Amino acid sequence: MTVGTSYQMINGLSEVIEQYDAVILDLWGVVHDGVTPYPSSIPAMRALQNAGVPVALLSNAPRRSSVVVARMEDMGIARDLYGPAVASGEIAYSQLLARTDPWYAKLGRKVMSVGPVRDMSMFEGQDIEIVKDVADADWLLVTGPNDDYDAVSVYEDLLHAAKARDLPMLCPNPDREVIRGGDRIICAGAIAARYEVLGGNVRWEGKPLASAYDFCLQLFDKGPDAKLLVVGDSLSTDVAGSNNAGLDVALVTGGIHAEELGAPRGTLPEKGRLDALLNATGRSITYAVGDFCW
Repeated sequence: MTVGTSYQMINGLSEVIEQYDAVILDLWGVVHDGVTPYPSSIPAMRALQNAGVPVALLSNAPRRSSVVVARMEDMGIARDLYGPAVASGEIAYSQLLARTDPWYAKLGRKVMSVGPVRDMSMFEGQDIEIVKDVADADWLLVTGPNDDYDAVSVYEDLLHAAKARDLPMLCPNPDREVIRGGDRIICAGAIAARYEVLGGNVRWEGKPLASAYDFCLQLFDKGPDAKLLVVGDSLSTDVAGSNNAGLDVALVTGGIHAEELGAPRGTLPEKGRLDALLNATGRSITYAVGDFCW
């Protein structure tokens, strides 16, 4: 792992990929924007395939991995372009089914869900009752805002009511925000972070937690000596998680940080500006690339 601001600016993965045995890709902000793939992403995935470099996906999507795969197929991202696909929702789902972890074991049957209908796969095959009122709930599942354009403040009363009853909250998406089709919207992590500020008990699943990488690497078994490269666009999740896991990471500067770096997708920012952001966040990267491209 390259430390501090000693990293390499590259124009595409082809410049460095010979050093690696496999790649772990983030999705939102790297491969697609939640609506459509970025123009360079499918060609880059195909080039990795042609180069014989296996690809796994690790996403903070708060839903079952099968739903993520189906959504990508709808976008035209073929299933043969990647191997394991791990969504943070799948990690939480496996824990909810098993109930062997002490935190999960204490959860009751009655859950109040905050999030869009597309995340209802989190309840498949479970012995739970979905309730509509905090007063009836044993715990909360937050997968995102009910409406994409809600602000965190919309949930303030609900969070205070939940805290008054000391309800535990499961958040299978630590992301605070994402850019969907060009619009910046909040994610589940923003709501859960507010609950923590109020003193609420939150269980997080997904990047940057080590458990997310462990879950992914168990499926993506390349052996202990394999040299892996992570490609992501978020310093707080992709880069922090890679730093924690001791993995090399290529930061896509044209993703969630493009605006603050003053460099649109496909262009590299001024090094001084990126250095300042890395210093401010305490993160380390191996490479900076303007886009996920070959």
